[in-house]
Amino acid sequence: MAFATTKHLKLRAHRESDKVNFLLHNNDQRMTRTAYPGYAVPKGERAWKEMDEKSLSTAMLCVVLEAKREYVSLRKWDEWEVKQEDAEKKQEDWDRVLFAGYATIYLKNPKTRDGNFGIVIATPWWSNGFATEVTEWIVQHCFEQLNLHRISLDYFASNAAAKRVYEKCGFVQEGVTRQAFWLDGGWIDEVAMGILEDEFWARRKQLANKA
Repeated sequence: MAFATTKHLKLRAHRESDKVNFLLHNNDQRMTRTAYPGYAVPKGERAWKEMDEKSLSTAMLCVVLEAKREYVSLRKWDEWEVKQEDAEKKQEDWDRVLFAGYATIYLKNPKTRDGNFGIVIATPWWSNGFATEVTEWIVQHCFEQLNLHRISLDYFASNAAAKRVYEKCGFVQEGVTRQAFWLDGGWIDEVAMGILEDEFWARRKQLANKA
């Protein structure tokens, strides 16, 4: 059951059956090298348990992104994947094919109402605008429904696509940690961004006036 929907996606709670998809995509270096600062090593059952208990289940907000079936044609396929006709797919097949990633908000400090935002888009669904779509929903939900004062995030300076998404959604650069991570044989910076509730409401009013 979907908690919410956007144009292309259903947003729902994570469940135990998501384990296979989480491990599949968390072991895809195309994704991990842009989303995770730690060592790029294969992850197994223990990694899922730790992720579920220490990360997903402790988030203030955690939504799994599931593409709507009518947009399955937007999905890209790797050479090793086996395609099936829609009529042949069982529910677990649809779950695997339509899994598009996840997004989280962690409450950094309850007193300051500062939420730390993270998003991962599964590689088969890159370049469809899903990151912008979900980020816009998260920002709106956090300020309208969760009463946050600010949303913070960090990203690798080498990830130009992430920078475009966050700026488009109203985030402002707040700082840079130089040479924070080792990636592809060199050091890269970490960029901090944030958006305040006053900025969100002002931006919303500005967009409404243009409509």
